Amino acid sequence: MQCNRGRQDQPLSIDALKRFVTDHEVTLRSEGKLAWPTPPRKTRKERVAVVGAGPAGLTVAHDLALAGFTPTVFEASPVPGGMLHLGIPEYRLPRDVIELEVDYIKNLGVEILYDTPVGPDLTLEDLKKKGYKAIFLGIGAHKGLKLKVPGEDEFEGFMDCIVFLRQVNLGNHEKPGDKVIVIGGGNSAIDAARTALRVGCKEVHIVYRRSIKEMPANPWEIEAAQEEGVKISYLAAPARILGERGKVVGMECVRMQLGKLDASGRRRPVAIEGSEFVIDADVIVPAISQRPDISFLPDDTELKISRWDSFVIDESNGATNVPGIFSGGDAVTGPSTVIWAIEAGHRAARGIIDYLAE
Repeated sequence: MQCNRGRQDQPLSIDALKRFVTDHEVTLRSEGKLAWPTPPRKTRKERVAVVGAGPAGLTVAHDLALAGFTPTVFEASPVPGGMLHLGIPEYRLPRDVIELEVDYIKNLGVEILYDTPVGPDLTLEDLKKKGYKAIFLGIGAHKGLKLKVPGEDEFEGFMDCIVFLRQVNLGNHEKPGDKVIVIGGGNSAIDAARTALRVGCKEVHIVYRRSIKEMPANPWEIEAAQEEGVKISYLAAPARILGERGKVVGMECVRMQLGKLDASGRRRPVAIEGSEFVIDADVIVPAISQRPDISFLPDDTELKISRWDSFVIDESNGATNVPGIFSGGDAVTGPSTVIWAIEAGHRAARGIIDYLAE
């Protein structure tokens, strides 16, 4: 969607304007020139648990705090922000911006418990027994998808994009190898490639099965990656992983051509027979999408789950099929934008407030 101003002349870059205002606020607060607002009075005694401190979960906690609740956020990682912190590199999203937003939410009376995953040791049933009358599941989509090509499970040298970005964003800047192939065309693929250069990898290659026109990554990110030295092979797809003595040494690719439109509205890539070529590599980083990791749920869960491992909800209020349990963000839609996760959080918070008022 574009700014409505585009109907008159040119759309405004609203993200740049918001970034300017946020950076200004960060500066004012760091200099002690801007005080936190007075926390709202706590008028609701019902306990609400928020699972996941990503954009959706933090939004739910924020809105509930403003409505007089004192929500508790259970976060599996040692940092807040979900993909904002674990997936987006610091050069794109400075950490002081995240810290500012989280401090504001905590100042409203929200409690965030880090390194506290919901799973075998702290189940949803445990939360209910502890007195939580409503639960929001904002677990995101942190489980990378497999390539499903020959050799993928045979050789050492695979590192999922989300795993790689997570370890770097948590402070481990050890390079995974010298020659890296990133597979995919989204912003996560570009982030992984540019991050690989920053941790010392000598050669970084992106393989994308469509043309640059169909590449979903932001055009300025693609341009920046190429300026930094990332090589991009368009209209190419992995065909086979090559290895020696148990370790990855390269990847055989095949040239593609675009055929008829597929379900995504883009032209389907079709392999060109006899066009195989090889790219040398000691590390391969798939960045072809993610899905929610629902392994924390028991096998006999009552929650309705889609075939993509996402939660099925009532779109009007974020409610799942189990009374008192809500969800939103990437845990419902799969990998999407931060703004859509925030919008889902607002909607679910209203749903929780209405539910507890019944």
